[in-house]
Amino acid sequence: MTTRTGGELIQDFLETYDIPFVFGNPGTTETTFLAAVAASQATYILALHESSAVGIAAGYALITGKPSIVSLHTYPGLANGMFNMRNALMSGVPLLVINGQQDSRFLIHNPVLGAPNVQLAQTATKYAYEVTRTDDLAVALQRCYLHARLQPTGPVFLSIPMNFMLEATGHTTFKKTRIVEDVVPHAIGEVAGALAAVPRDKLAIVADYAVGAAHGIDAVSRIAGTLGADIYAAPFHVQGTVDPLHPNFRGQLPPTTKAINETLGRYHTLLLIGEKVDSFTYDGLQALPAELQVIQIAPAASQLGFDFPCDMAVLGDIHATLDALATALGADTAQAAARAVDEAALDAKYPGLGPRASDALILAVLRHLDRSTHVITEGSSEDAIVQDMAVSLGFRNVHFSPRGGGLGWALPLGVGIGLASGKHAVCFVGDGGSLFSIHALWTAAKYAIPSIFICFVNNEYRLLKDLWCNVMGTTIATTHFVGLDFSDPDVDLEKIAEGFGARVERIDAVGSVGDVLARALAHQGPSFLIINREP
Repeated sequence: MTTRTGGELIQDFLETYDIPFVFGNPGTTETTFLAAVAASQATYILALHESSAVGIAAGYALITGKPSIVSLHTYPGLANGMFNMRNALMSGVPLLVINGQQDSRFLIHNPVLGAPNVQLAQTATKYAYEVTRTDDLAVALQRCYLHARLQPTGPVFLSIPMNFMLEATGHTTFKKTRIVEDVVPHAIGEVAGALAAVPRDKLAIVADYAVGAAHGIDAVSRIAGTLGADIYAAPFHVQGTVDPLHPNFRGQLPPTTKAINETLGRYHTLLLIGEKVDSFTYDGLQALPAELQVIQIAPAASQLGFDFPCDMAVLGDIHATLDALATALGADTAQAAARAVDEAALDAKYPGLGPRASDALILAVLRHLDRSTHVITEGSSEDAIVQDMAVSLGFRNVHFSPRGGGLGWALPLGVGIGLASGKHAVCFVGDGGSLFSIHALWTAAKYAIPSIFICFVNNEYRLLKDLWCNVMGTTIATTHFVGLDFSDPDVDLEKIAEGFGARVERIDAVGSVGDVLARALAHQGPSFLIINREP
C-alpha cells in the first residue's frame, strides 16, 4: 500500500485543486502545515494579522469564484479572524479555513494552545470539523473544499492537529470533482407566465449578491427590459448586481424596513433574485408588504422563503435560470440603450464648496477611473456619497460594506481583488475604519499587489456621531460625545501607511487628481491617498 504523510496529503490536495495561494498568519501549531505548503507549488501569502489574511482571501475568492485557502493559528488566531469570516459567511464568499490544533496525543491534558476551535468557528461558518485521525484527512479536505464551493457558498472550517502532518496513512485518494451546477427548474415557463401577467408598471426586480458578475447583470437587464420592470439593488448586496445605467434602474432599496415597505408597496409583484432583502433597522413595519406577490429565484433551498413567504420559490443556478427565463419570455439578446450619465446633475449635487469641499475630490477621483474598476467602500461618513457617485457614473463592480457588519473588511478585500484581477482595485475608507486592517498594506507591498486606498481623515468616528445625533435628536454642535474622537494626539496615518510599505500622497485639489491617480495606477503595489475631511 502506498502511504503518504498528512503533510504530503496537503501538497497533493493543493495540486489536485490547482490552488495557487494559501493565505495566512501562522503560529506554533501551524509549523508542520507551513512545511507542507513550502514543499508544494502554492505560494504562501503572509498577512500581519488574521483579519487581513481572511479579508485578502475573501477578495481573491470573490473574483475567482473558487474557495480560497486560509491558514489560522488555533484559538487565538481563529478569534482574530472571526469577524471577517462572519462577513464572508453573510456575503456568500467561499473560504476553506484550516486551523492548526495542538498535538492530538496531548489534548487530554488541556495544553496551552489546545482549544475548542470547532465550537468557536461554528458561529461564522457553514460547516466546522476537527480531524481525529490521519486516515480521515483526505476525506475531510475534499469534503470541506467542495462544501465551501456548493450553494450557498461560504466559509468552511477544518481543524487539524499538528502531529497529523507527520503521520503516515494509506487513505490518500483525491479526485478533482467537477460540479455540474447549471440546473434550471423544469417549470421555468410557468414562472415566465406569472411574470408576464403582471402589469408593466407593477413589477419590481430586486437583485441580491448571488446575481454577481457581468453575465448575471446582463440577464437581469434583458428580463427587466422585456417586462418593463423596475430594477433595484438589494440593500447590503456586497457586490455589483445590476447595470446602474439601465433605464429601468431605480437605485438601491433603502436600509430600513419601513422605507423598504413603502417603496415595494407601489408594486403588485416582486421578483427577488438571490438570498434576501436585507435591512439595517426595524422601524415599525416588516420590509415586504403582506399583499405583495413574491417570486424568488435562489441557488440554495435554504434561502428560499427564509425571511418571508413566497408565492413561487424557484430553486436553480442563478445564471442558467436567468438565461432560461429570458428565453422563455422572448427577451431580446441585445442590451437596452444605456442611460447617459448626468454629469451636470452630479456637479450640482456635489459642488465641492463650503464644508463639503471634499466631495468634489471624491467625484474627480471616480471620474478619472475606468468604469470597470472594482470600487470598495466601507463604513465611513463618506460611504453613502461614494456609493451614490459610483452608481451614478455607471460603475458595475461596486463592493459595499459587508453584511456581517464588521469593519476591517474593505482594505484586505481590495488587496485580494488586486491579486486575483491583476488590476488596481480602489478602496474608500475613513481613518477610523482603516485602523482595523491597515496592516493589509504590508501584504500588498510585499507581494507587489496593485491596490489604491483613499482615506478620509477627520480624527473622529464621524459616522457614529451622525447616528448618535439622529437617534438622540441632537446636533453635533450641541452634543458632548464620549469615545468618538481619536485626536490629541492625532493618529499619523501617513507614517503608519509608509511604515507598512505603501507610497503615500495627499489629494488637495481637483486639478491634481489626474496626476496623483496616474502615479498610483503606475505603481505595482499599494498607494495610500489621503483626503482631509472638513468638520
